[in-house]
Amino acid sequence: MKLLAILSAVGILSSLVYYLAAIVAGLIFAHRAHSEPKPLPKIPPRVAILKPLRGVTDNLRANIISYLEIAYARVEFIFGVSSYEDRAIDIPVNLRAPYQFANMTVAVGEEPGVTNRKVAKLIRMTERASEKADIFVLSDADVSVEPDHLKRVVSELTENEKTGIVTCVYRGRSHESFASRMEALFINTDFAPQVILAESLEPMHYALGATIAIKREALDAIGGFSAVKDLLADDFHIGSKVSEAGYNIELSSSIVTVSCEDHDFSSFWHHQLRWARTYRHVRPLSLATIFIHGPFWAMLYMIATGFSIHSCYALAAVLGVRMLMAAVMIGKVLGKPQSLADVLLIPFKDLVMTGVYFTGLTGKTVHWGGRRFRLMDGGIMRELA
Repeated sequence: MKLLAILSAVGILSSLVYYLAAIVAGLIFAHRAHSEPKPLPKIPPRVAILKPLRGVTDNLRANIISYLEIAYARVEFIFGVSSYEDRAIDIPVNLRAPYQFANMTVAVGEEPGVTNRKVAKLIRMTERASEKADIFVLSDADVSVEPDHLKRVVSELTENEKTGIVTCVYRGRSHESFASRMEALFINTDFAPQVILAESLEPMHYALGATIAIKREALDAIGGFSAVKDLLADDFHIGSKVSEAGYNIELSSSIVTVSCEDHDFSSFWHHQLRWARTYRHVRPLSLATIFIHGPFWAMLYMIATGFSIHSCYALAAVLGVRMLMAAVMIGKVLGKPQSLADVLLIPFKDLVMTGVYFTGLTGKTVHWGGRRFRLMDGGIMRELA
């Protein structure tokens, strides 16, 4: 029990240091995010926004409209679906009339022989883009943006010729279901602070799937989207390959919003388990994040010390600093109001994520888009019947 107490104490100390460091990094990032966008080049580059779609959700129309109302002149929008049977195609088609001046194209079909269905659509969508497009912006269907999004992203991407990708941290917007609220809390109080803190400590060698702005020359340098056609974490690998090609990757000051639409706890669990197993394969260093699961270590410390009085103080300190970090991230950094009921879920959510962590240490099967895949060496995925 003494060894367990020492290990738990290390976990508690590591968590407290992480929470405080995330607060500092978050406040520094917030200053950048809330400042005015940098100036664009005199002749702004042409941008092609690629938005692969799959299925109709409650917020899909609003998400697409947020892009159509972006304040940027030289932009075209390409929406991709696998087939005409996917009714998501109806939304951009029906928006052509109210947004008649928007340059919109719908690409139907997938590149054959590609395991990653999202990449299969991206390959076809890129073929439909104008040859004059200098920058491609990849955006998931559940993402919405602010009007100045492209101004920020493009100015940051063109500021340095060595920059090949600008990617965006994102905040989660919850809806009515319990699973949706858990998902948003994970994004806002786990994922976002880890990304922001990591970016402040080391150069980025990966990209975040919610938004990836990539120069055409950088995409060509890695062989186009075909280079990640069979990889599960396509966003991570796009960034990794662009970094290996000699380009820099920057985190944008633009924060985008992801609509969290998990309807039940099972879907939330499988979503998080897919991420955990993916991280284990593509970024083994992520296994060290167990040492920032503060509530888990505090409870383990209480057990190891027989529920001593100082273990109660340790639990109170962990929960206090943890909730402070969450409040700073949600309110000051991400600017996303969260109800008191949601905030009180954080300790429970943290323990659930500890369960996800340990479950993710084993197994190679993941669920994605209603299909099952087996993870192979190098992040390659194979679909299971």
